[in-house]
Amino acid sequence: NEPCAITCRVAPSFLRVGHIDLHGRRARAQNASESQKEHLELIVKHALKREYDDVDDPSLPLQTRIIRMAGEFAKRLSKLMADWLRVGYCQGNFNSDNCLVAGRTMDYGPFGWMDNYDPLFAKWTGSGDHYAFLNQPGAAIANYHTLVTSMGPLLGPDAEPRLVELLRAGAETIRSAASDTFRLKMGFGASGSEVASSLWEALDTLMRKSNIDYTIFWRQLAAVVELPEDSEGEALVAPLTVAFYADPSAELLTEWASWLQQWRDAVVDSHGGGSDTAAIAAELRAVNPKYVPREWMLAEAYNAAARGDFGLVHEMHALFQRPYDEQPEWEAKYFRRAPLDALTQGGLAYMT
Repeated sequence: NEPCAITCRVAPSFLRVGHIDLHGRRARAQNASESQKEHLELIVKHALKREYDDVDDPSLPLQTRIIRMAGEFAKRLSKLMADWLRVGYCQGNFNSDNCLVAGRTMDYGPFGWMDNYDPLFAKWTGSGDHYAFLNQPGAAIANYHTLVTSMGPLLGPDAEPRLVELLRAGAETIRSAASDTFRLKMGFGASGSEVASSLWEALDTLMRKSNIDYTIFWRQLAAVVELPEDSEGEALVAPLTVAFYADPSAELLTEWASWLQQWRDAVVDSHGGGSDTAAIAAELRAVNPKYVPREWMLAEAYNAAARGDFGLVHEMHALFQRPYDEQPEWEAKYFRRAPLDALTQGGLAYMT
């Protein structure tokens, strides 16, 4: 006798990229029938009505409507993917079957939030590198490519050049959103994009070799920018000590101090200079959550619930209603690194 539950997935629609891909493949086949081409047109028109009614104009030619839909799909996908990167989330299996035409996702991977930074992080053992954390923009581009290519037979006699331009523009939209994510996480506006790109490249390398907690590091940048203006060396790194899973070497600490100094000077300068850093810190805290539902936290809650104690379930539900707020009463319990065994334990660190 085992406890069980009946669950129900709810979504505004379950129309997947894979559905249109199926009809697109049939319509593109050398021996495609008129009926198969008509089926593709019907499902695309259904998608326009069901998912893109806010941007669609049925009075326009179908080719124009599809081009408009493709542009909107790229925007929605880029927003979805950028938010995943921003909060340290990996969907885990973002293929065309799990990507909805509306720019949403379903049938999560198994999904999860990252503890220590790893660009190839994924909870599912079958994710492979192509669905890993930092490769999610590429997965989004692949889904965009699949949907747009599937609608190619409906783009008329000039389909080829139209497809080339749509694919180029969509991929650029998604790549730009990914780059903007880390620019915003570092506190830069549009004016800081060039220096932000250079700083992110150096930071990514530094984080890879530092065994550092993703969520805590980003959140603590606000504390770094609030330090006295003349802070340097170990004083600059001090707010990050809570994020390291292993004590950094002296050489690594020097690298961190150097990067933090460059970043702090650049981000303050991008906001007009001066010593008032409160506004910068507020911006950083607004985009870098303090609390995320890490797997080891959730396991504690559902194991307690299995024993009849739903206290942690209700506690976490309340906590994650305001993930960007300080909530100091929960800081010691939930704003902390993962227990070391949770970084390697099956069912917490990874799943089949």
